[in-house]
Amino acid sequence: MTDDSGSLAAVILAHVVAEPARVQAMADAAREAGSQPVVVVLARGVDSPADLRITRVSSGASTISALRAGMALLTNTTAHLALILPLGEDAWTSAQLLALADTARREPAAVTAFEGADLDRSPVIVSRDAWLDVVTLGEQGLGAVANKRGVNRVRLKV
Repeated sequence: MTDDSGSLAAVILAHVVAEPARVQAMADAAREAGSQPVVVVLARGVDSPADLRITRVSSGASTISALRAGMALLTNTTAHLALILPLGEDAWTSAQLLALADTARREPAAVTAFEGADLDRSPVIVSRDAWLDVVTLGEQGLGAVANKRGVNRVRLKV
C-alpha cells in the first residue's frame, strides 16, 4: 500500500487570463512540482491548452467562484494537498512550487505559503482537512482560512 498523504493536486485560477501559452507554462510548472491532477479554471469561450483538466466559469466571475469550481474537481481525487495557483503578474517556477510542496509535506499545516506573500495573489497549498474552509470562508480571502486554521510560511528562494 502506498502512502499518498503528501499527494498534491493543483488548481490554476486562470479565469481572468486569456493566454493559453501562459496557462500551459504554469500547468507544466505545477506538474513538475508533483501535482497530479492539474485543474485549470478558465472563463467560458477562452481557448484552452491541450491535455488539461478544465472547468469553466462565467466571464467576470469572482475568484471565490473560480476557486470553488476548481476545488469541486478535486473532490473524488486521492490528493491530500491542493496547490492553489492564481495567475497574476508573477511567474512561478517549478523549483519554487516544489519547495512549497516539500515544506507542506514535511511540516503539515492547514495553509502553506511563501513568507510575506499575499495569500490571494500567490501560490498556497491547502491541506485536505481545510478544503471545506477554503470554499466557505474563501469569500473573505484565503487569509481568513489561515487566520482560522493556521499558516506555515516558507522563505521564497529565487
